[in-house]
Parts: sequence; structure tokens; C-alpha cells
Amino acid sequence: MAKSDLKILLVDDHDIVLRGMRHLIEDLLGDSCHVDMAKTAAEALWLTSVRNYDLCLLDVELPDASGITLLHNIRRKCHDIKIIVNTIHEELWIIKDYFDAGVEGILFKDVLSTEIATAIRSVTAGDTYFCKKAKQLRHLIDIYEMPSPKELEVLRLIASGKKTDDIAAQMGLSSNTIETHRRHLLAKLHARNSAELVLNAVKRGLLPTSRI
Repeated sequence: MAKSDLKILLVDDHDIVLRGMRHLIEDLLGDSCHVDMAKTAAEALWLTSVRNYDLCLLDVELPDASGITLLHNIRRKCHDIKIIVNTIHEELWIIKDYFDAGVEGILFKDVLSTEIATAIRSVTAGDTYFCKKAKQLRHLIDIYEMPSPKELEVLRLIASGKKTDDIAAQMGLSSNTIETHRRHLLAKLHARNSAELVLNAVKRGLLPTSRI
């Protein structure tokens, strides 16, 4: 990717983060780039409808859309765009979604500005960049047998304290089907009961630590 005409989109709902990222990129690339900023998914999608961006640094916590939904929508509008996800989430199922979506980079919000600069250099040069924590999580994803999306939904509802019949009603499934999903979850997470299931899910990054 030639640096002479780089068009970069920053997406984050915090002004101070956007300004800091813009300053970092302009220091890194100088006049060889054009940087736009969006604080909502709606703004990001409007911008991608009027300009074809080369790189997007995407905060996945936005008030008006999920990160994975926005990512796919941006890809549909800018087919060749490179995306670096910037997140606070360490749950395996969330990180797996971003790897499966083929993002070019994953950073966590506690990384230093020097690492952000390294990621931008790598991705704009045609490589990928995943911070150390993202690589560790990818290794865990490869090791563990991941629950299916439906099983993950059941898992989150179990963790919220819902009973089988309530989960069945909410998901529009039979109680027998929910029990089948529960048995699969117990086997995959090596748990003997619901309490152990939730604990093991938190340990593996499938649920946030607030569930403990």
C-alpha cells in the first residue's frame, strides 16, 4: 500500500482517543495521509459511502452498533480496506469473531502508542499485526473446542441465572433442545454443573469476569 495517498478512518466514541490517534498517525505518516474520524457507526458508514479508505482503526464499543456488524458493513462498502480492531474485550468468542472476519490487526486499549504505530506500519505495508495478548488468545482458541454460536447464547443465559424453560422460551426452542446444548457445553468446558460451567467459561474467556 503506497503511503503517498493513504486514506485512514478512525472510529471511536471518545473524542480524546480520536484526537490522540489522529495526532499519532499524522506524526507517523506526515502529509502522506488523509485522516477522517467517526464517533458512531452511522458516521463511519456515511464516510465509507463517500470515500474509499485504505485503513480503519476500529473501536468495537460503539453506542449504535456492534463491532462485528460494523466491521462487516465497512468491508461491504470498502472492499480492500485493512482493519485494525482496538478493543478492551478479551472473551475468546469475541476475539474469535474478529479473527474469523479476517481483520489485519488486533490491539487492546492498554497497548502503548509505540505499538499502535508499529501496527499501522505493518498493516499499511501489507502485513498483519496482532499484539501479544491477541496471539495468546488465538492460541487458546486453537486449543479449545469452541462452543457453537447457539451454545454460546445458551451459556450467556445460563450465566445470567435463567432456567431451562425460560431460556427455551426466550430462544424459541424446546426445553429438550436447551438441555442438549447444556450437555454439550458441560462436555466442552469439562464442567459437572452449571456453577462450574460458568466458572470454566470465565477462565477460558468465554464470559466476562463479572460473571464470577
